[in-house]
Amino acid sequence: MTCSRPRSRADFPKFGDLHVHTTYSDGACTPGEVVWAAAGLGLKALAITDHDTVSALAIARPEAQRAGIELIGGVEVSAEFHGREVHLLGHFVSEDGERLQALCRKVRESRGARLNAMIERLASLGLTVELGALQRAFPRALLGRRHLADYLVRSGQAADRRVVFAKVLGNHGPANVPKVPAPWREAIQAIGEAGGVAGLAHPPYDLKWASLEELVGGGLSSIEVDWPGLAPNKSLRLRETASRMGLVPIAGSDFHAADRHGRWLGAVATPIERIETLRALRPQPLNLVE
Repeated sequence: MTCSRPRSRADFPKFGDLHVHTTYSDGACTPGEVVWAAAGLGLKALAITDHDTVSALAIARPEAQRAGIELIGGVEVSAEFHGREVHLLGHFVSEDGERLQALCRKVRESRGARLNAMIERLASLGLTVELGALQRAFPRALLGRRHLADYLVRSGQAADRRVVFAKVLGNHGPANVPKVPAPWREAIQAIGEAGGVAGLAHPPYDLKWASLEELVGGGLSSIEVDWPGLAPNKSLRLRETASRMGLVPIAGSDFHAADRHGRWLGAVATPIERIETLRALRPQPLNLVE
């Protein structure tokens, strides 16, 4: 599996990609593949931020040590904020954080119910997905819409994934079932208790200033200001917002698969000095020794 576009190693030694997915959620590359692809680019650091799971970190960590790249423990939690879904990134999290593990497990269980409901809706539309076959096709993945779409393509029931999303599985499609995300305050607290720093992934364009103030008041510390496909003027506006709110501006490729122009691992990255600023915001453990 190709995870990155060949580029000079000199491009990346002062950068880290802080938003990368693997086969443990809805990515196309394994944890080892993304680690070695990032190391091959010369990236200094890599954050694996799978959706609602930290399972890939234990697999990726020894690979990162061998490859000579820093692996930043990460996660992307689906959260609910006043009736809308937002995605919260956690950086420098420990996979042993019990509250984060429990929160992710709860979200994953709701995903399972959602998956079964979408399979039933697809069946009503004449599209067949056998759950056992789907699980065998993606044995470690946190199954969701992307996997359903890929299954339909592999089984010859659809031309490509984009057609599936456009006609049946998109947000307003007849087979889509809304997620049941975690409460946003609980998600930020769980990230913090796991030793991590909470950030807002790909902020919605219509996010109001008062809403961002509320998120910051609840513990938000960083905000994505750049990702593939974001217009330069919108990136600039987000950077200005980060500065005004005292948030660390971060960036990442949001890599899932190298299936679209500009969506390569490392296509967008964060300077190391900002990563160090983010690192300094990690919660400090309580010292109980007098």
